[in-house]
Amino acid sequence: MDKPYYPHKPIGSLDALAKTLGVHPKLLLDFAEKANSSYTSFNIVSKSGKIRTVYEPKYELKKIQKRINDRIFEAVRFPLYLQGGISDDQSKRDYVENAKIHANSQCLIVLDIKNFYGNIKSDYVFDVFKYLFKFPDEVSMLLTKLVCLRGRVPQGACTSSYVANLVFHNSEYHVVSYFRQRGVVYSRLLDDVTLSTNDRPSAESTQEYIERVIALFKKYDLKPRSDKIKVYIKGSHAYTYDVTGLWVGHAKPKLRKSERRYIRQLVFECEKKYQASSCDPSYHKFWNYVSGQVAKMTRLGHHQSKELRRRLGLILPTIDALEEQKIAADVQKIAKLRRNHTYKSGDISRINKLYYKLGLLSRTNKGRSKALRSMLKSAHPNVPNKREYWL
Repeated sequence: MDKPYYPHKPIGSLDALAKTLGVHPKLLLDFAEKANSSYTSFNIVSKSGKIRTVYEPKYELKKIQKRINDRIFEAVRFPLYLQGGISDDQSKRDYVENAKIHANSQCLIVLDIKNFYGNIKSDYVFDVFKYLFKFPDEVSMLLTKLVCLRGRVPQGACTSSYVANLVFHNSEYHVVSYFRQRGVVYSRLLDDVTLSTNDRPSAESTQEYIERVIALFKKYDLKPRSDKIKVYIKGSHAYTYDVTGLWVGHAKPKLRKSERRYIRQLVFECEKKYQASSCDPSYHKFWNYVSGQVAKMTRLGHHQSKELRRRLGLILPTIDALEEQKIAADVQKIAKLRRNHTYKSGDISRINKLYYKLGLLSRTNKGRSKALRSMLKSAHPNVPNKREYWL
């Protein structure tokens, strides 16, 4: 499959769209009209230190966007050159799989789209619904309003990664085909485009490849980050040979020696912190971070990960007596809620957090943990999970 494909009949009217999303037609129209005022913004700091504004949709809009994902976007069949922000039970899509595509190549060309989400205009989002999904104009326009903020795609909305994957739906496959005919492998992980070859292309060919990708961006009023256009040659000591943070010089993506050394050092630091206090909340947070780093090593097949996991298993975070009392009080409080209580997102998070803490408590007091778990489960036997709640 060379391009995204929607294998179902189009949603032919606003009433059919409302039925698909499980919302009354009038409410759906109201949500669309007030969508621009249905976000909360906040700033986050990226790894590079850059401040980025994220837009979190408020409850009503978020619930509709979750359903748009589940009932429309996730029905699309995506080509394998699209590797990020896609739910796919058949083919995993993430930074590791993206790196695998380019493993053991001889040359990498990497480009990055400048402010990708914020520069995707609503006109192009409308085209996705009209020409990919074949929805009529009134349906396409309403959906566009529901997934855009002031005429742009907001970073932070759960629908935005799907829009980002589909915005080039009618052009990207032509570029992929062009590269395939020349033995060049293409992949995109949202705003990161990677090309790889099994030979070392001439300077002229390399420039032509770069210009082809930039032309794709420009067709949609997007620009590359000039400082992120890189060409890497395998074996060169002047540059890393990485794709989405993973070294791809051999047949499988790996972490570099320096990063593996860093993770081993993290485990050592974790062992020292455990001796100081295994109950401290800061230790819990640090252990979870280190555990995630070791999990990354396991995913990539590094043999050292087995020993590091064993060491982490000997220094598990625990609960002290004071925290145990707080957990018991929380369980008793939430157990008093009626069984037919309408769960809110905060309730589900609170209950799940309690189950997590009871797991920690079982390491030092199994009997107490079992009794409290039984109380919680008896009071709330049918708590929906996060996905069930939003859908």
